[in-house]
Amino acid sequence: MNRFSIVLGLASTLGTLLVGQDTPDRVTVPFRDAAKARTLVVVVVNGGMTIRGYDGKDAIIEANSRGGPSRGRLRLPSAPPGMHRIDNQNSGLDISEKDNVVTVNGGIMHSVDLLIQVPIQTSLKLKTLNGGHLTVENISGEIEAENTNGAVTITNVSGSVLANSMNGRVTVSLDRVTPDKSMSFSTMNGIIDVTLPADVKARLKMKTDNGEIYLDDGFDVKLDASSRAPVVSDRRSSGGRYRVRLDRTTYGDINGGGPEMQFTTYNGSILIHKK
Repeated sequence: MNRFSIVLGLASTLGTLLVGQDTPDRVTVPFRDAAKARTLVVVVVNGGMTIRGYDGKDAIIEANSRGGPSRGRLRLPSAPPGMHRIDNQNSGLDISEKDNVVTVNGGIMHSVDLLIQVPIQTSLKLKTLNGGHLTVENISGEIEAENTNGAVTITNVSGSVLANSMNGRVTVSLDRVTPDKSMSFSTMNGIIDVTLPADVKARLKMKTDNGEIYLDDGFDVKLDASSRAPVVSDRRSSGGRYRVRLDRTTYGDINGGGPEMQFTTYNGSILIHKK
């Protein structure tokens, strides 16, 4: 099939769910062509997710509902007299596969925690907004991970990483990096803690407005003093004003330099370790 969609929460579709059942929703989704590059896309509005690589060929998705809609104007404050509430534990996920891309959408009104297993060689595009951590383990590929309110933790991975949190710690540990591939690690409020392979070649771009920068003593890092020079704006481009700006960004080269790696936090420190 070129495309199929599975809406979790329909017991007749899965054939295994019972009302009030505590076990998570679980479904296996095959990638169309196991010989080609695979991608997993996950978007969750309310909840968290853990993505793990395993020695298999399908995407295995488990969903634990947090118990019905997270909020709603039409919900009754209490049960009417003589009635009791039946909690809706269905996750309400929508899952599809097309052109070797498996997409998991958590919907708007449900809170859910996901555990998804995919083949190790899989690229990821992950996003969650509220109420959970975003965790990635044992993956090799291009990883994009964004968490608005929560931590991002990525460990035992290879390839390239773009990791961002608005309010949370960003922790990344890379076993190998894709040559000539830029990477970015950022958070508004939180610590950035990144471990890089010993042989990595990179141009570091590091900035924190309210924190410190720490580099592993084992790394051969050459800081670029010229990058600290004042930036003078031309009067024509600044409304006739003479403007001098002292940038807080620090630049440095690891093992002679390479593709750019950005580390940006406004409230927190930056730690860069040697694996």
